[in-house]
Amino acid sequence: MKTIAYMTAMSQPRFDDAPADSEYASGIATQLKPVALSFDKGSPEDRARLDRVEVIAGGRRIDLLMAEGCNSDLPHAATQRIGVSFSTLVGHGVLVVKCNDSRVQCLQSTRDPSDVLCTTAPRHR
Repeated sequence: MKTIAYMTAMSQPRFDDAPADSEYASGIATQLKPVALSFDKGSPEDRARLDRVEVIAGGRRIDLLMAEGCNSDLPHAATQRIGVSFSTLVGHGVLVVKCNDSRVQCLQSTRDPSDVLCTTAPRHR
């Protein structure tokens, strides 16, 4: 229960956070689609069925959904690949970058890049 509460709290805005910029988050999501696909280690069939990038909570969280390959380094590596820093993301109200595959989910805070939480959470859709 504590883990679930913490994951929820990571993407909740504080009084000093920038407003969520959903257009900016959507643009970042578009840039991250090919990057997430390149990191995915799943079969071509699973990748075609499961891979996508979603903007959640009006731009507060970006989800990298994949077949296989999510780990604690992936959210940071994906944003670095497109040349976006966490400070830029948090400046536009994006508070969490998350990856989720058939075994785990990892959430990385953009406020504190050392704050990464991975849990067992298989996805089936």
